[in-house]
Amino acid sequence: MRTSRPSNPFRYLDSTKALWPFLRGSLVENPRPARAARLPAVPTADGPDSLTLAERFIVAFRLPYGLGCILVGFGLFGILNTVLSKDVETGDLTQAVVAALSLQNLATSVLFAYSFYAPRYMRTKLLEAGRSLPALLPEKEGGFRTTFRGVSSIRPQVATWIVFLAALLLAFNVAIAFGGSSTFRFNAGGPFSILEFLATIVDIVSLAVVTLALSSVVWTYWSISKGMRRFSEAPLELRPYYEDPFLGLKPVGSLALSLASVYFGFIALFLLALLTSPSTPMIGDLVGVGGFLFALIFLGVLLFFLPLAKLHRRMMAEKKGARAALNPQLRMLFQESPNRSSDDVGHFLRVDLMDRKVAAMALWPYDVGILGRLSVIAVSVTAILISRILALFFHI
Repeated sequence: MRTSRPSNPFRYLDSTKALWPFLRGSLVENPRPARAARLPAVPTADGPDSLTLAERFIVAFRLPYGLGCILVGFGLFGILNTVLSKDVETGDLTQAVVAALSLQNLATSVLFAYSFYAPRYMRTKLLEAGRSLPALLPEKEGGFRTTFRGVSSIRPQVATWIVFLAALLLAFNVAIAFGGSSTFRFNAGGPFSILEFLATIVDIVSLAVVTLALSSVVWTYWSISKGMRRFSEAPLELRPYYEDPFLGLKPVGSLALSLASVYFGFIALFLLALLTSPSTPMIGDLVGVGGFLFALIFLGVLLFFLPLAKLHRRMMAEKKGARAALNPQLRMLFQESPNRSSDDVGHFLRVDLMDRKVAAMALWPYDVGILGRLSVIAVSVTAILISRILALFFHI
């Protein structure tokens, strides 16, 4: 009789053959890139034009990028792998197929397909912002590439990958301290089985491969946010307020909102994959996984506001300066005689128009209404997580 192993939501096929090419750096940009702005300068290895590790992994399958994400998320790391793993674990093919088509496994498959696609989407949004942002920098396109350098750097991505893998393993194994079982077990409590041993090795290797996608979402969000912070500290050539109430900075706000939406969508799918699990978590699971998700939420909020804080202060200073320059003219209009000539009326209309323009100047480089909707998403995800933890805690 085969030894039963603990349920592991991250159990996948060994895909190291597709992994080695991009670790050696032998892959280049997808010959059919996404529709995005192409900067005229020569791309650098770590610039916004180059592929991230997660993208290189999908490109290795030589398929359209979206189709490759679906194949990896639902095929290799979803249904097919679960059928094989459950068949090894239980010896019942029917039970393995049922497990592969379960809600929890499908939710996990969606999470991984999304995680491989998200870095591509965020980098594409950065390239789209590259159509207008270089005009605000002194060095134009070269300054844009320097500001957002490091997005595709290999070493920091590998370091983030390792840290994320270690943190995830720790989160899923905190239950050991509370009397629970480990996520991975090598023939514990039974006779040695080479098949069971090899299946566990595949679990560990596959977890490392899938963690590449999860860590790439965090890394891409982090690196682009860091670039936006460098952008906000640069000597920008802002547009006049009478031409643009956002002073030309709205693409930065739109980029930040797009990145945050994708990032919190990733956290929401992560939470969904955990909540659809049929097993009841222990206190250790709540502490480990709940703390892990709270850390991701805190990081997402921090990376959204921190890069834009300096731009907010600069926009406030610009509005204050424009108001200070306009106030003397307004004071003269209100203090002068009401009997005005046609020239005086024309001057009054011009000053009134300037006053309206100054009043319409934005204080943040994005639409406040959009920020409100994003805040609702972030708060909803946090509230669901807290309520789930409290419900399970009191149930226990």
